[in-house]
Amino acid sequence: MEKYLFIDGTNVIREVETKEELQKLIQSSADPSKVRIWLFNTSEWVSLADFNKQSFKPVASKKIIPATETNTVTPVPARRFALSGWHKKTIITVVVVTAIFLVYNFTRITWEKTLSLDISAERPFNTPPVNMDSVIEEIEWLRGQKLDRVTRTNLRIRNTWPDLLLLRLKAERDTSREGLRYYNMEMLIDNATGYNIDNATVNLTVWRNNTASHIDTLRFNNIGYASPATRKIEGMYKGDSISVSFMSIRSKVFNFCYSADKKSNYGNYNDRWFCKE
Repeated sequence: MEKYLFIDGTNVIREVETKEELQKLIQSSADPSKVRIWLFNTSEWVSLADFNKQSFKPVASKKIIPATETNTVTPVPARRFALSGWHKKTIITVVVVTAIFLVYNFTRITWEKTLSLDISAERPFNTPPVNMDSVIEEIEWLRGQKLDRVTRTNLRIRNTWPDLLLLRLKAERDTSREGLRYYNMEMLIDNATGYNIDNATVNLTVWRNNTASHIDTLRFNNIGYASPATRKIEGMYKGDSISVSFMSIRSKVFNFCYSADKKSNYGNYNDRWFCKE
């Protein structure tokens, strides 16, 4: 099937697909001298006379009085615009940068400030609450004599120390879809025993999915009882939650040695954290 473009000086291009349609356009033209025809398998406009010479069968035209030839503008069909290599690289770069920007905005983590944290260490499992009045009464009955005031006081402190040594953690925190992050952290030990504590070792544990994901160990020395001992903790921690706990405590003045990995220092559960050294 052949295709033709037809124009006769009216600046209107018509497309036909058969010679019969082309012949009708030629016969309807007011001035055959202005007729131009473009064959789709050629690369230029041709006049009606040249077209008839190229065709096997001339296309008939009606006799008309020739008109004075005037200058006409013969439009050329628009061609597809071909991108240069530089333009292609520029377009690809813009597309890639846009994609990266969209992915970054979609995946980046947005943190929002939430309530500050203020927690205390839980009572350790190896130091359950005891009725010290009953313990003292039993000891005095077994010995057959009353305990002096200092012995009573020290015995009571050694067995009720979780009520007298308070370990606290304060921190600012932010929240996001990844969990929580903690910063501006401060750890405190409030000593209400009435004695100085020689040293204490504590653990700061970060939890994620109910598993300890990070543990930091800190040591406090010479903890007085007039005011809490404090320690600033640098850095930032990320997780679902955070906790603090005593790992060991030592005070020679009232013969006290606590250890988180023991049940007792020497087997006497009425005074399990007594030590002589």
